[in-house]
Amino acid sequence: GNSARVSVRRPPLRQGAGTQLCLPALCMALTAATVTYWRGRGRCEPLRVVLACGGVRFVGNYLEKKADMDALKASGKLEYDQVPLVEADGLNLVQGTPTAVYLAQGCGLWPEMPKEQYICGHILAATQDARGPLVSFPFHLDEQRCLEELQSPKGLLGRFAPRWEALLGEGKPYFLGATPSLADCAVYEVLDFVRHVYGEERLKALFGAFPLLLAHHDRVLGLGHMREWRDVGRKEAFLDWPEYAASVRATLGF
Repeated sequence: GNSARVSVRRPPLRQGAGTQLCLPALCMALTAATVTYWRGRGRCEPLRVVLACGGVRFVGNYLEKKADMDALKASGKLEYDQVPLVEADGLNLVQGTPTAVYLAQGCGLWPEMPKEQYICGHILAATQDARGPLVSFPFHLDEQRCLEELQSPKGLLGRFAPRWEALLGEGKPYFLGATPSLADCAVYEVLDFVRHVYGEERLKALFGAFPLLLAHHDRVLGLGHMREWRDVGRKEAFLDWPEYAASVRATLGF
């Protein structure tokens, strides 16, 4: 027969050294994770951002040479022989979208209601399109080319930023209102990627027409230990763009 829906009310956020998410009683709580990828952003950084915003400490396992990838494939952890891989809760999580959703559920960043889940889903999918030129940037290092792609009618600034700015209207701090979600992490990561490539002042100039998005970016930076990951952890772990691209090519054997 039909089972009754169990309604879980989200408690308010705790304030601390960065906002710590207070998880619903029936929400699984991640406490640790291991993230396997190269020493750069690529298709993995949105997952690291979810963990950091959720206050989950994670260990980076970094690929550097072809033997590393060969050993990882031989381990059986990669369902489709692709990274990123996130090991959490005894699972080997692969494929970006379901992994992001799973991590968000474990971090209190996934809503209960289907309508809100859809909003998170379509924003996440849009960010994957919007960040495409940025993912390619380390492999050609042409800032002007990347910028033109971001500013195109179908790019980040032409298509996606105006929609996200409108969704943040009506005084909402986050896309779903008072409570942060996966959608906020995903959009934050795209702006942070722009900042990483072009710098803080250029980010502000490029998004000058989107003040709500800039304010949102600063707000999400205060969640969990996101600021610490951006300012300390990432700098210790990541390679410069050319070295990162070279490591990817070496690992994949081309």
